[in-house]
Amino acid sequence: MDHRTRPWAVRVMAVSVVSALALGLGGCGTSGDQADDTGTGNSIDVVTRWSAGNTAAAAQARVFKAFTKKTGVKVNATDGLETIDDQVENAVAAGKSPDVVIVNLYDKTLGWLDAGVTVPVDGYIKKWGLADKLKPAALEDWRVGGKPDGRLQGLPFSGFSWPVWYNTDLLKRAGVDTIPTTTDELVDAAKKLRAKGVQPLTVGGNDWTGQKLFYQIAESYTDASTMERVMKSGGYCATPSVMKGIKLFTQLRNAGVFADNSAGLNADAMYAAFYSGKAAIMSAGSWAYTDAKGSKTGIESHTALAGLPVPSGATFKKPTAFQGFTGVGFMITKRGASKDRIDNVRKFITSFYQDATIGDFVKDASILPPTGSDFSAYATDPLLSQSLKLDTSVDYAVVPDVWIGSASDPIIQVLTGAYGTSSPDKICQGLDNATKG
Repeated sequence: MDHRTRPWAVRVMAVSVVSALALGLGGCGTSGDQADDTGTGNSIDVVTRWSAGNTAAAAQARVFKAFTKKTGVKVNATDGLETIDDQVENAVAAGKSPDVVIVNLYDKTLGWLDAGVTVPVDGYIKKWGLADKLKPAALEDWRVGGKPDGRLQGLPFSGFSWPVWYNTDLLKRAGVDTIPTTTDELVDAAKKLRAKGVQPLTVGGNDWTGQKLFYQIAESYTDASTMERVMKSGGYCATPSVMKGIKLFTQLRNAGVFADNSAGLNADAMYAAFYSGKAAIMSAGSWAYTDAKGSKTGIESHTALAGLPVPSGATFKKPTAFQGFTGVGFMITKRGASKDRIDNVRKFITSFYQDATIGDFVKDASILPPTGSDFSAYATDPLLSQSLKLDTSVDYAVVPDVWIGSASDPIIQVLTGAYGTSSPDKICQGLDNATKG
C-alpha cells in the first residue's frame, strides 16, 4: 500500500480511461513484437513501484542481481513515476509494454485486466508452486472484487498493517496515562494535548492518508458488506449507519481531534509532524516503520501502536486498524505472458518468494509477509515487532481501495473539504457524486 510517492490530490488525471485504452490496444503489438535491447531475447522488462529511495529498493536490487547471476537473464528495470498507472498504460498503448509491473493494486490498476494491460494469473500459481505457499487472504485481496471466485489480477507480495501511532512521551506529558480506546477518551486526550501546545492527530487531509482515516471513522457503525456496497456503488446519504459515521467524523473534527489545517496537509507533512514530536498521534502503515527509525529522532522508542478509538454503539468491539495485501505485487502484461517470454517471467517472479528473500523485505521494508512461514527473526524493527502482535488488540476495518477503485482521486477532493468545514450532508453528497462519476 505504499502510496507515499503519489500526491493524489494534485495529480493530473490521464485523458485515457479503461475503454479508451482497450480500443487503443487494438492496434498495438502485445507479445513478441518488441525487441530486447540486448538483441538476444534473454532479458526481462520491469516497471517497479520500488523506485530509488523506497525502503524496499535495496532488497529489490539484491533480488535482481541474484536473479541475473543465477539465470543469465538481464533485468531492464524502470522506476515507476508518481503516476505509475498512467506511465504503464501509455507504454502499452505505444507498443512498449514491460513484461512485469511491480505495483499496488489500487485506483486505475484495478481496471487493467478489462483494459487488456495485464492478464489473470490464476493458471500460474499452481504451475509455479505458489498456490499452497501464498496466504489465502493475500490471494483473495488480489481477486477481482475481493471475492473468492474473482479472477486473480496479480501475485500479492507486500502486505501491510496500518495501525494508529501514539507518542507515549507526549501523551504522558499531557496527563494522558493510557492509550485512548473510545472516541470520548480521544477527544479528552486531544484537549489535554492542545493545552500543552501539542497537535493531537496529524493527518494528510489533502491526500490518501486523510482518505483512509476518514473511511476508518465513517464505517464505525456499519457492517463490512454494507460498507463495501456503498463504497463501490454509492448510497452514502441514503445509508443511515454510514451517515452516522460521517457525522462522527465531523464531530471529532469540530472537537479539535485533527491537527490544525489538516485540509492543507499531505502525507509528508503528517510524517514530519509526528517524527519531530509536534503531533502526538497519526495513522500510518507498516511501510513507515523503517522511515521512523531513519528519521533519527528516536520516535520509534516511545511510540505505541494500537487501534483507532471507537464510539459507543460501534460495530467494532475493539479499536480499529487496517490490514491487507493490496500493497505491492506482481502484475503480468500481455507481452510478459507471451509464449517466448513467460518462462523468464516465471523465473523472475518466483525468485521473490523464497523465504530468505521475503525475510529480507520484512527486515528492510517491514512488509507483512504474503506466505505463512515464520519471519519473526527478521522483524528487527521495534515497530514491526509490535505490529505483528496487533491481532489480539484491534478489529480490522474494511480497506477502501478495492471498493472505491478509480473514484479515489475525486473522493480525495471531496474529503479535503471534509477536513475543512464541509457539513455531513455536503460530504455524503460529494461522495455519492464522485462514486457515480
